[in-house]
Order: sequence, then C-alpha cells, then structure tokens
Amino acid sequence: MVRYGGNFVVVLCALIGRSVAQEQLQAGKPGNASYDYVVIGGGTAGLALAARLSASASVAVIEAGRLYEEDNGNQSVVPYYGLVMPFLATAENYPRQPLMDWDLLSTPQPAAGNRRIHYAQAKTLGGSSAINTMTYHRGTVGSYQRWADLVGDLSYTFDKILPYFKRSATLTPPNLQKRNAPNATVLYDPSVFDNQLKGPLQVSWANWVDPTQSWLARALQAVGLALSPSGFSSGKLNGGAWTQTTIDPKDATRSTSKSSYLESAIDSRRGQPTVYLHSQASKILFDKDKKATGVAVSTEGNEYVISAKKEVILSAGVFHSPQLLMLSGIGPASTLSAYSIPIIFDLPGVGQNLWDQIFFNVMRGISVPNAGTYLATPAQQAVALQQYRSNAAGPYSSAGGYISFEKLPAKYRTSLSPRTANMLSQFPSDWPEIEYITSGFPSGIANLTTIGVISATLLTPLSRGNVTILSSSISDPPVINLGWLTDPADGETLVAAFKRVRETWNSSAIVDIVAGPEIVPGATVTSDADILNFIRQSAQPIWHASSTCAMGKKDDSGAVVDSKAKVFGVKGLRVVDNSVTPFSVPGHPQSSVYMLAEKVADDILNGN
Repeated sequence: MVRYGGNFVVVLCALIGRSVAQEQLQAGKPGNASYDYVVIGGGTAGLALAARLSASASVAVIEAGRLYEEDNGNQSVVPYYGLVMPFLATAENYPRQPLMDWDLLSTPQPAAGNRRIHYAQAKTLGGSSAINTMTYHRGTVGSYQRWADLVGDLSYTFDKILPYFKRSATLTPPNLQKRNAPNATVLYDPSVFDNQLKGPLQVSWANWVDPTQSWLARALQAVGLALSPSGFSSGKLNGGAWTQTTIDPKDATRSTSKSSYLESAIDSRRGQPTVYLHSQASKILFDKDKKATGVAVSTEGNEYVISAKKEVILSAGVFHSPQLLMLSGIGPASTLSAYSIPIIFDLPGVGQNLWDQIFFNVMRGISVPNAGTYLATPAQQAVALQQYRSNAAGPYSSAGGYISFEKLPAKYRTSLSPRTANMLSQFPSDWPEIEYITSGFPSGIANLTTIGVISATLLTPLSRGNVTILSSSISDPPVINLGWLTDPADGETLVAAFKRVRETWNSSAIVDIVAGPEIVPGATVTSDADILNFIRQSAQPIWHASSTCAMGKKDDSGAVVDSKAKVFGVKGLRVVDNSVTPFSVPGHPQSSVYMLAEKVADDILNGN
C-alpha cells in the first residue's frame, strides 16, 4: 500500500471502509476456466462493457493491476489529488509508481527536443478513469458525423449515440451553496442527460471553486471566449464553461468504471464479472477457422487459459491493444515475420494512425490564492479535511476547473501557411482547434501568492505516431513513437495559439492581479522561431492518445476494426477502447469511451 502522512491516512481508511462492494468482488482463481466472454483489461471501457454483458452472460475480466484504493490510496479517490499525482510526470526521470503505472517511455522525439516522454497509463481496476483529471464533456456534432462517415455507419451520428451517453451517466446539478462562487456561473443543457436511466457513472460539478481559475476564466471571456449557454455535453464545444467532472457528489470521491459500473453490477445481483487481478494476457488464441477461442494468461507465474465460448474483447488501451494483437498474429506481416510470430491475419493498420493532443503552458505571477494556498500548512489541511469529511466540500473535493474551446480568430490565422490553413479547413466547422485550461499553484516566491497557468492544447494534430513491438513477448513493452510535431502544420498552429495565450494574460480583466513579468517562457521569447523552439522543448501530452486500432471500412488500408468493433480477418474478437476511435475526438475522450462501451455492449446483446 502507498502510504501518506498525517491526516490523509484517516481519509484513506474511511474511504476504503465505505465500500462493501470491494469485499464482494468475484475474484478469479488461476487455472483453466471457460466463460461466455473474456475481456482483456479492466479499464474505462473494459469494466463498463463487462458489467453490461454480465447481466445475462458469464464474463471474465483479465486485469494486470489490482485495486487503486489499496495501491494508490487517496491519489485515486480524493479529487484534488487527480491534479497533483506524482507519477503523471512526463519527464524521463519521473517518479515511478509500478503498482499503478505501466512505466511506458516513448522513443526519442526528434521534433520535440529529442525527449523521451513518460506516458502514464493506468495499471489498475478502473484503468485511466482512476488517474485522469475527471473532466467530462462530449465531442461535437460534426466530429461524430465524421466518425459515422469514416466508418460507413450512421449510428455514430450525435443523435444516434446520445442515448448511450445518457445511459452511461447520472448528472447532479451544481451545489451553489457549497461552491459559494457567484462569479463562477454554471450553464448547461439538462436535456442531454436522463437520470431516470440511472447511469452508473456519476457526473457533477466540483463542490469548491479555485479563485485562481475564476480570475483566469474572466480573462478568457474578456478576449472573446464567451461563456457557453449550453455547456459542453450537447454537441457544441465553443467558448468557455465550468467543467462537469466524474465525481460522486454524495461524498466527493472519484467516480471510476470500477466504483460505478462494476460496483453497480455487484449491487444489482443480476450477475457480475469474474475479475482476475494481477493477471496479464500474453496472447489471444485462435482455432483453425481463425475464431478467437480464449486467452493465454499469467498470474504471478501461473500460466493457464481462459476460454471464450462466444467472444474475446480486447480493451487494453491505445498502446497495449495493438501490441497484443501483434503478439497474437494480427498486424503488419513484415513486423510479425521479423519476430517469428505465426501470421493469423495480415492487418497493416495495427499500431498505426496514432493521434496525440499536446499542450504547452504560459505562466505568470498573480496575487490571488489557489487550491494549494489553502492546503499550505497542517492547520489549513486540518480545516480542509474537516470540510471534506463532514460536508464533501472544500479544496479536497475539487478537481474541476474552467476550460475553453475555439477555432483560432482571424487575426491569428494570417501567419498560417496556405498548406496549414487548407488542412485545418478540412476539419468539421464545429471542431475547435485549441482548448485552453487554467490552473495555478503556490509560487514559493516572496510577495507572490500564485503561479498562474494558462495552457493551450492542440485539438487538430496532423502529426501521426505509431506503436510496434520489440519482441514476441508480452514482457517487453510496446515501442511507442508519438510523432509529435513531425507535421509543420502543428507547430504553426501552436505558435498562433501561444500568441493567443499571451493576449489573454495581457487582458485588462486581470491587470490588477497580475504581478511581475512572464515567468515561463519569459519575455525574451518573442520571434516565431523562439516560440516554436519553446514548444518543441516543453510540449506535454494531455494523455489523450488514440486511434492505433482504428475503426473503418473493410477496404480501408489503415482500418483494424469495423463499426461494430470487430477485428477484420478473424472471428469472435473485438477491440473496445480509445484505440479504435478513428481520430482523436476533440477535447477529453472519457465520455466517448463510455459511450463506445455502451454501444458495443448493445450490439453484442442484440446479436450484432
């Protein structure tokens, strides 16, 4: 168990004690066994899908990790810690947490300072829903229309997938008394949720508002990113909004696929998945007709086979799903042959088409407090702890903030090359190019309260990476080339976004709270070349990598699965996670991953 000092052990013990469902987990024992469905990966999509199928069938979940409540404690339960989890660091010398993280490092990125990027991927029941920053919003109408067009299936248009979004989540309106922030107006469209369906995932607004974010939100609004009247769940991403978050408002704890879907399945008594913890799938097995028949599994040195009477469902994530396909004989024939892997089906798209959104930060000093300010001393922590435990409120209850979306304004597009302008014009008209996120942390500098941060994330990456294998063994990590900034259009777009962020920092709306000159990157960075170099040296992932097992039409050279998530060339095998989205859905993908799991579960249960 990870240990934390002082008062937080008290919180940890209380949170673990509240969940009887954890004790009722139906744990699998190492040894040959047979189920209707075998799900590889107990992550965001895997548990949602397994929970739906287990209501009427036997389901096994193969999960390499264990329980995040035990292995990561408060870091994965208390919302505030989602913003400061140490092992989410991206530098090569990041603080390791091998109980929770796969310890994946990219290859050196020549166009991004030749850096190797640590790309955190959760190894735990709940997957990335146990380590993300809990932001919940949906993509745009146009982005889902493009999805439908690319895969040749109109069931992916927004109006057709809205029922699956509704089925997945229950929305709790903001508690204005606890938020106590009249300058943090929440606007949203309640019609795009349906609480009568009792969706397992809990979606709410944070019960506390960070003053730094309130001020920086004002700056974004002042430069033209107006407050969205409908929020970000009705198919529009334009302007700003206080974000919905996957936090259970009853006790202000993180809502994950484990705490929502899996525990709902346990409580329902209709049937629950059997979960094999600390167990790793090494290969998908096929019969002579190329039908998936089961999975080779290892649990602490015990090797055995879990057979699937109906289907195997791969949900190991954007890096491990393509790896496991290749190790099982599905992928580019040249790669498989190089490692003497018997070829089940030559599928060149496996591991290709990696999309990754990246961001940079611009920092300045400001004179207003931030969440960290209220937790700076043991006395303040004790006050906040009492707020959290007695009222599910205060700084510990919050991970949510303020985000904004836009296509770059006309004055920032004049520096774009004709090629870049043309490529950006090919995205749907409602697809934003940039997402802005505000935050802050204690400065540690005399007479300066907070280091304020405005970041810009690229939502239209034109660079592509890939995933391949190092050997024929699952014990070797996948080889990850993120491909950052290899297409010059991305650099041009981010340079323009950088100037937009500086305009925001110079807004008259915050002139009274900004203190001193720019801290990062600093006033000496002025030319486009200097700005681009700063971005190359400092860009970070927002952990939204996607599309390495892309969904598409049968005759598409890069497609790996069809619109029902079935792998081409074989039978009885699907991939269901963020690796199958045909592109990176604009913004944060969490809601779309849950939607996809619901949709594919519906397909399976209906015999499709």
